[in-house]
Amino acid sequence: MANEPLFLNTDEAATMLNVHPNTILRWIKSGKLPSSKIGSQYRIPRESIENRVSRTDSGTRIIAVANQKGGVAKTTTVVNLAAGLGGAGKKVLVVDLDPQGGCAVSLGIATDALNKTVYSVLVNDDVSFKDIIIHTPQNFDLAPSNIDLAGAEVELKQLLAAEQILKRKLRDVVDNYDFVLLDCPPSLGMLTINAFTAAGELLIPMSMELLALRGLDMLAKTVSKIRAITNPDLTYLGVLATKYDKRTLNSQEIFEALQQASKNAGIKMFDTYVTSSVRFAESPNQQAPLILIDPEHEGSKAYARIVEEIIHG
Repeated sequence: MANEPLFLNTDEAATMLNVHPNTILRWIKSGKLPSSKIGSQYRIPRESIENRVSRTDSGTRIIAVANQKGGVAKTTTVVNLAAGLGGAGKKVLVVDLDPQGGCAVSLGIATDALNKTVYSVLVNDDVSFKDIIIHTPQNFDLAPSNIDLAGAEVELKQLLAAEQILKRKLRDVVDNYDFVLLDCPPSLGMLTINAFTAAGELLIPMSMELLALRGLDMLAKTVSKIRAITNPDLTYLGVLATKYDKRTLNSQEIFEALQQASKNAGIKMFDTYVTSSVRFAESPNQQAPLILIDPEHEGSKAYARIVEEIIHG
């Protein structure tokens, strides 16, 4: 209605979402709920609360898994979390937005033999996600990609409301799933912007390297722009440390520095870290994520803990 306020206080937001005001404060401090502070009071955009109500009603959580730096175990994280969530009885769709087609490769699917992919869905009005989804035996469905998707970065820019295309196309299938995981490319281009616009939450895998700290700051600035322009309800699910080597002091120091950087940015960081292991690189040879191949492996157990936290956190 025209006379409704554009901003709500914490009590009003809690009433709309049927949660305790302390929950609202926790979401604000963790970065899951955008707000501004005037004096001692938080002001929360009404649109963000209404979008959260809508997302809760649909029952589907759309999570973008992103980092503009390559080699951070992003695809490994996506397929292991998808398999873990599926194993917990959740209906999961993985959308591969990386032209390298890593998700399909991880499952032993030959990407060059695919006639229709995510690229087809994004650039052709007459192709939907229903036309390309593959039902896998690894507990989740996959919307695959291949090198054709590289051309989408340029082609999407020529289309009307280009940053909204993925969000619009997902409407055909989103209600069929409990979780939709978006595997983003290692860049902050048009494909990643589409993912951030479509998602409700953002998971950031960070390898234990010095460049990770700088990358987090760049990513946070991009998220701020997305919130301001296309998706005010985008929140942080958290930062996940990957490729942690317990044998080195370097990993420990970077982990601690990343904890502080995440805290300073108002982003939650998972206490669980995923260790570096050659077993992750070997798992595509068995055409399944490590969490299914060897659930007792230290890395598998780490992803299992993250799955539990995503479901119940």
